[in-house]
Formats: sequence, C-alpha cells, structure tokens
Amino acid sequence: MAIHVGVELSSSFFKLVEVKKKRKNMELLQYVVHPLPSVWAESGTFLDREELIQTIQEALLGRRLNTKRVHVSIHCRHVLFKRVMLPEMRKRKYRRWIEKYLIPVLDLPFSDPVFDFRLLDHVWEDGDQQEVFLALISQSYIDSFVRCFQYCGLDPVHIDLAPFGLYRWIHYHRSFQTPHTLMIQISKQDVEVSHFIDRKLERVYHLHLPMALFADHEDRPHPDPLHPLLKEKQEVERYGKRLMEQILEKVSGKERKWLKSSRAEWFLSGEGLDFYLLENWLQQHLEASVKLAPPAEIIMPEPLRDRASKWLGNALSIPIGLTVDEKEGMGP
Repeated sequence: MAIHVGVELSSSFFKLVEVKKKRKNMELLQYVVHPLPSVWAESGTFLDREELIQTIQEALLGRRLNTKRVHVSIHCRHVLFKRVMLPEMRKRKYRRWIEKYLIPVLDLPFSDPVFDFRLLDHVWEDGDQQEVFLALISQSYIDSFVRCFQYCGLDPVHIDLAPFGLYRWIHYHRSFQTPHTLMIQISKQDVEVSHFIDRKLERVYHLHLPMALFADHEDRPHPDPLHPLLKEKQEVERYGKRLMEQILEKVSGKERKWLKSSRAEWFLSGEGLDFYLLENWLQQHLEASVKLAPPAEIIMPEPLRDRASKWLGNALSIPIGLTVDEKEGMGP
C-alpha cells in the first residue's frame, strides 16, 4: 500500500487529493478545494507570492496528510511551446544540440530556460529535417514554485504538465478509441485545450473565456466553492457554442475537419458550470464523441462520498491523475 498526494493550482482553486493505492486499486482518502485569489499574471508568473503561500496554508489548516511528498501540476499557460525543424541526428544527440545551438538563438521571455522535447513524425529520407515539439519554462519560476510549497511544509517530488495528469486519469479507466483526443480543462476564467494525436501531446491552446459573460445573473460567493456559475440550459448553450468556435478557430482547415468528425474524442473536466448540459450540447453539434472525465466519486469510500459537494464531478481529474503511474490503466 502507498499514499500519494496530487496538487493542482488552477486559475481559480487550490486542489489537493490524497490517494491510497494498492496494486492497481485507488481510494481517495481526502480532498481539498480552496478558492485561489488572482495570484497569476498574464505570463503565468506569481503576482503575489505571499498571498499564494497564505492561501495554501489556509487550505491545509486542520488537515493531516499521511505524506508531505506531493506531485504538482503546472498548467500550460506557464509553459512556452515551440515546434521547430532541426537537422536529423541520432535521438540521444538532440538534447545536447538543442542546448548548445537552438536555445541561445531563441527569443525567449526568460533567460534561464529548462526544457523537454519530443520528436514529431518520422524522417523518411536522408537529409530531411526533423520536426521537434519543445516545451520550455523558467528555472527560477520552478524554483519559486517549489519554495512556496516547501514553506507550507510540503515537499514537491515531481512536477508535471496538467494535461498529462488529466490524460492519465482518463486512461486509467478506459482506452482511447480515436486518433485525435482533445482534453478540455475548464475554469470560470479560461480554458486549456490539449490536443493529443495517437496518444502524444501535439498542441496546447489557452482560451480566455470568462463564464460571467454568459451568465444571466451575478457571480456571488457560495458556501460550496464548486457551485456552478452556469447551470441554466440557455447559459451553458451560449458558453458551449463559443467554446466550440474558439477551439475550432485555433486549428487549420484539415485539423478542424478531423476534430469535428468521428475520428476525434473530446473529454471535458473542470468546474464552473453544469457539465452534463455542456456535454449534451456539444454532442448535438459534433460528430466527434464528447465525454466527461471520470468523476472523483468512483474512487471515494462511501462516508467521504456522502460529504462531498454534489458538484464535485470531474473537478479533481488533474490532481488525481498526478497520482497515477504512466504504466497503469487500460489500453496498451
């Protein structure tokens, strides 16, 4: 038996889950969903480090965790993605080549980049160039991020991109049926869309889509922080129409055709609206399969499930997914 803790900092909430794992079985022992003030700048950096620390401390007040070692997600608004063409070479040489020749000539908004990369497609003829998908982030940002958690008594042992957490949670329960998979993480202010092709992350889109623009009433504080802002059919339909338009506007004509067709699956998760209404509306307007990420309730013991918010649903998909090993789940 092992205990794992996953943490997500979305644009709206601090989320934490503590999961007990025995072989491939998972049980959610406890969770935290705590409102997060506007601590992010447009670039994804901290506006107020002290306020972030105070929020985490408030969220953990009275909580007793079985481990301080945590897996933390970073949303892609904090990461710079680039697709570049490089000379063909042996796979083990790419990292060194990128460090020595590519990074120094890139126009980056930070001076201390760390990166990861993935080769796209195959090089079919000698002398052709290799397309590379590159993810870059500031080392000082990572260090500041880690220090915030350490100050709060937590020990970040692994930091991962949010789309991978969401992908692993869904993959834990089912195999993917189509070449194109869209992971759509929704919050009250924005949407993060991750496009996987043949199970590999190819593109990430960040959409600014405040739910307040589609609400027929004012967004007022509620005792349940997960109480949705959009829960009337007309509100959700207006939001769903604009969401679909913005996603399809981000891609080329050929990709747009694929994403609307039966060759694609759209998975929804997050908070702020009635997801069943959104799923239904999108499914009526797309040939693609539209599904909700698995709800957290399916791994909750009954006492915790009885106390949980009725709107919890798939709001914890990312932090739970951080506790799932890449080798676990259905499918090859």
